[in-house]
Amino acid sequence: MLTNREKELLYKAKQGDMDAFEQIIKLYEKKICQTIFYMVKNDSQVEDIAQEVFIKVYKNLSKFNEQSSLYTWIYRITMNACFDEIKKEKKVYHLSNYIDTDDGEQEIEYEDEKQNVDEIVERKLNKEVLIKAIKSLNEEYRSLIVLRDIRGFSYWEISDMLNMKLGTVKSKISRARESLKKELIKMGYSGYSIDEE
Repeated sequence: MLTNREKELLYKAKQGDMDAFEQIIKLYEKKICQTIFYMVKNDSQVEDIAQEVFIKVYKNLSKFNEQSSLYTWIYRITMNACFDEIKKEKKVYHLSNYIDTDDGEQEIEYEDEKQNVDEIVERKLNKEVLIKAIKSLNEEYRSLIVLRDIRGFSYWEISDMLNMKLGTVKSKISRARESLKKELIKMGYSGYSIDEE
């Protein structure tokens, strides 16, 4: 469901009001960039992909049927852009998943994150290790962890975004969490757990 603010901004943006569209960008830009950061291995591509996402959003505003929230629709576009980038990475055999956070450019802020990530931070799990572990997962598991445990989308929303049956989403998220747990254990973090719903 669209909020009143989303409806107003969307209506104006569809009429060509660039200020309204810029406000839409401001509403979601930070979360979109964080999602892209988790999804792609080449961290320098985050801003470029985010720009592509918002260009696609702008070009397709008239096609948005307002049946889902604007947030969900933009995330669907974001995930598709990430999958496209992952395919490109595979074609050029880009293997680096080293995360350089010493310069602070890729520091992830967790204040807007959902409960599972807060719990991880409270247990003093090193953010860099968590990010590296997430990025080591295959693209399907990575996307499911990001959508459910980082961004906090419901199973129904994820089912809609990824065009996947609800039961399949639930079972794959369970396997993705198990895979993430194994990666973290390999890295020396044995206390990691996610509460199952």
